[in-house]
Amino acid sequence: MILITLKKRSEFIISNKISKKIHTPNFIIQKIESNKNENIPHFGFTITKKIGSAIVRNKIKRRLKSIIRELLKYKDKYFDLDFNYILICKKEIVKVSYDDLENELMDKFKSNKIS
Repeated sequence: MILITLKKRSEFIISNKISKKIHTPNFIIQKIESNKNENIPHFGFTITKKIGSAIVRNKIKRRLKSIIRELLKYKDKYFDLDFNYILICKKEIVKVSYDDLENELMDKFKSNKIS
């Protein structure tokens, strides 16, 4: 499954204003209904300079994209299709292992599909 990312600033701003949010130890996950009828979830990633250098931020993005690609193999189980998801990273994410990130995302997306 192909990972489709959000790139326009306006999509992130709208999501911040009207999305449903869930807080985890390492993320804030925003969920907003998509205006496209593609039946595929879209994802956005926000990692600020406060978290670290460009090298650190890119490493985190690669990890998150890899985890999301794995979860997309079972998209009906983890995601509401016709929705956009934005992951906003917190400072603590730098210290977390890949497996812990994967487990945290799997639990949050699986448990309630972020209603």
